[in-house]
Amino acid sequence: MNDLKSSTKNSNNNMPKAVLFDLDGTLVDTADDLGAALNHVLSCHGLPLCNPTEYRPVASHGAKGLLELGFGERLSNYDFSILRQQFLDYYALHICDHSRLFPGGLELVLHLNQQQIPWGIVTNKPYQLAAKMLRQLPELSECAILLGGDSLAQRKPDPIPLWVASHQLSVPAAQCWYVGDAERDIDAGNRAGMTTVLAAFGYIGPSDRPELWQADLSIQSLADLINLVGNNQSY
Repeated sequence: MNDLKSSTKNSNNNMPKAVLFDLDGTLVDTADDLGAALNHVLSCHGLPLCNPTEYRPVASHGAKGLLELGFGERLSNYDFSILRQQFLDYYALHICDHSRLFPGGLELVLHLNQQQIPWGIVTNKPYQLAAKMLRQLPELSECAILLGGDSLAQRKPDPIPLWVASHQLSVPAAQCWYVGDAERDIDAGNRAGMTTVLAAFGYIGPSDRPELWQADLSIQSLADLINLVGNNQSY
């Protein structure tokens, strides 16, 4: 994995014609709202709650990962589909109580818009929830394509959602960058033939090995991506 200084991809010939993002843990910090949904379900069943240091590294893994965290070995004693629906019902009502763009996010999307570089979101979050979140975050109103985890038969780490998004944007996959904080994001982007960017500030757990994920670039904040993208209009 390359850092900002050593990357050979940060050259005029490799500037993106489009940028695609994961959502949770990459573009939007959603951990506290997801954690609140988990704690609601745990509370309903009289179980101990999870604190942010526990649920934050797992937030990118959605309802399944969070419920596995909270219920642990007790999960097999419950109907998972009921727990998941309880989680999603609560989360849908509180989807943006605390969720905000990560630092540098607003500046980044303004820069992409100014440079006329289309950008979009490919997430494993259910489409309706992702769309509801975007409606409550006006900073993301210029999003050109949104694909959720249930938009297609395939989901990340399958590359097909990224190919569909690049096709919708009329940009070859090889000229797209994909930014994500999870191994499945980098895997999907690499398999799609895109330049992959690791959001190292995201929801990466202590057992994760991002140095093995083979991302092309790594950023410590969304603002870092502004420098990488540069001034597209001069090429």
